[in-house]
Amino acid sequence: MASIYVRRKQDGGSWRYERVVEIRGRKTGDIAGPFFSRPCIKGKQTWHDLQAATFTEAKAEAAQFAKGVDAHRDGIHVPEIEQLGLDRTKLTDAVDKYLGEKANKAPRTVAAYRTTLLEFIEGVNFQNAGAKVIYLDQITTAVLRRYLAYLQDERQLSPKTIDTRVNIVFFLLKRNKIEARIPMEDLPAVEEEPAVPYSNEEIKALFEPMDAEQKLRYRFFLGSACREREVAYAAWNDISWSRGEYTVRRKEDVGFTPKSHESRTVPLPKVLLAELRARFESKDRHSRWVFTNGDGTPEGHFLDKLKRIAWHAGLNCGHCKTTHTVGRYENERQQVEVSCKDKPVCEHFILHRFRKTCATRWVEANIPLPKIQKWLGHRSLVTTQKYLGDIANSKFEGNINEAFGD
Repeated sequence: MASIYVRRKQDGGSWRYERVVEIRGRKTGDIAGPFFSRPCIKGKQTWHDLQAATFTEAKAEAAQFAKGVDAHRDGIHVPEIEQLGLDRTKLTDAVDKYLGEKANKAPRTVAAYRTTLLEFIEGVNFQNAGAKVIYLDQITTAVLRRYLAYLQDERQLSPKTIDTRVNIVFFLLKRNKIEARIPMEDLPAVEEEPAVPYSNEEIKALFEPMDAEQKLRYRFFLGSACREREVAYAAWNDISWSRGEYTVRRKEDVGFTPKSHESRTVPLPKVLLAELRARFESKDRHSRWVFTNGDGTPEGHFLDKLKRIAWHAGLNCGHCKTTHTVGRYENERQQVEVSCKDKPVCEHFILHRFRKTCATRWVEANIPLPKIQKWLGHRSLVTTQKYLGDIANSKFEGNINEAFGD
């Protein structure tokens, strides 16, 4: 039963809401209004003015209003509630707003967020016999479990992909202060496979078919241990020719912020620095960015191009399988399984292996771990030690500069 409140003036002149308590022996027929109720709307209790003239009428009106709020929360169209401005946030609107906030992230990241969240809207309502999930406040742990089952049973996605997509959904919910979650122990276990450094033989085979432009791009990865976006947004004024260093720094005008929001400076091998200098002094270089697409914007397809290079060079292992979305239009799209035997999807050729290779060679060169931690951009030395694993004892031929030999 909805509680009824009245307002009473206090001795100090302020007004205070007081709940009308019905007990035996207390008459309520002579209680004067105005009356108020306090329904829970969008997770918060909100004061609502009642139009009733008597306490009995106020109870009936408050009960009817509470029913309307419940029905509206369940997705039923209740004009009386909507007219009061108490409408809830639609899930589709929340997704559109969230994607707008992430628009400055890497195109690949934005695409992953969009795919995941649109799939979430579909998944929570897949074979749902109950009320359709339209509003954010309808999302409960049970709804999330239905989405998880959709990913596992209907989509048959891998544990790693499921983990990634569920976490993107959790980011959306956290942003909108929705507390529903699936306990971590109920999510599929993900076996993390650490990145393995490229051997000298692999690097030679990978770089041999590259043209000069491609070599410069991937040598930058190999010589700086930078992440993909840190290379994509490398600018000429980030390079110190005299000190032979590259500084990773934020660029707010294009929405780039280094991981952990911290700038850092890393040394560059002399051979790489000389090649960059030659590019800088050429007439066709971009006025700001080191690596660009054909339209002059920062390069954003390093990974795809690396995989194509490996594929054309015949370096794919032939055993990797994954799913791709094919079809130009929404109603034509479908998931198909592809293999690295005939597609550039080999999982052995990833950008992160360049980062691991560079870190390995720093260890080989007897660089102190705290300095490597700083160059990698790790906040904790424990993270660096975990990242490097047992490679400090590994034996690699050659040194850093020799890795750049043609």
